[in-house]
This record gives sequence, C-alpha cells and structure tokens, in this order.
Amino acid sequence: MSQPIEPPDALLRATVVAIARRTAENPRPAEALQSVLELVDNDEAELALDHLVRSVEYHRIPVLREEYDWLVAEAARLDSQDSLSETGLEQFVIG
Repeated sequence: MSQPIEPPDALLRATVVAIARRTAENPRPAEALQSVLELVDNDEAELALDHLVRSVEYHRIPVLREEYDWLVAEAARLDSQDSLSETGLEQFVIG
C-alpha cells in the first residue's frame, strides 16, 4: 500500500504550527502566525513564508534550529531563499 502524498506546503504548515505552539502564551505573535496558516491553507506558500519570516523578525520570535532548517528547505523548494536572507532570520535561531 502506498503512502499518502503530502501536500507541497505540509512542511511549511508544520513549521508554523510548531512555532505557534511554542509561542501560544503570547497573543500578538499567535495572531500573526494564524494569518500565516491562513495563507498556507489558501495555497499562498511564498507569501506565507515571507509573512512568517517578517512576523518572526517583528515579534522577535525565537526559532529552533530544526524549525529554521525546515524553513530553509521550504524556501529552497519555493525558490524564495531571499525571504530568509533579507530579514536575517538566522539571528533568531536558538539551540
């Protein structure tokens, strides 16, 4: 039996959900991350990635190394590496 095929944006969605769970006690980043999920769910992955990176920067949300690696992989898949480099997302990586 074959494995179900994951949607192309599954990694991005999983990353946003992981970050949202860690920051759930703070309502401002939670709202921003919810809007990122809405973009992902509406097939706007490139826009969602950009919004996520800018939300991390604006709210100074710490990003775990594993989450950062997922974002790098997703940016490469979307050919949107500039979204990560323009904001200096790496400065928010912890662990």
